[in-house]
Amino acid sequence: MAIGFGIVGCGMISKFHCKAVADLRGAKVAACFDTFAGSAERLAGEVGCKPYTDLSAMLADPAVQVVSICTPSGAHMEPAIAAAKAGKHVI
Repeated sequence: MAIGFGIVGCGMISKFHCKAVADLRGAKVAACFDTFAGSAERLAGEVGCKPYTDLSAMLADPAVQVVSICTPSGAHMEPAIAAAKAGKHVI
């Protein structure tokens, strides 16, 4: 079974994180989250994952074991803490 990554923030940097995950043997992007539905749906369509606009719903997804924070640098803390509290590994 592949290790599932959840991407938080579906802007430009998320594509680099998705490529890095794709290059890892035994890993896949399982989900992505953005407050803008169009951004989440676009990235999900590109990488074949499930899009979310509710962070807690993505963090509750058992397919996600690792969360990669791809928000602007000033907006890392809240989703990182939420992911850690949900028992996810955080990058």
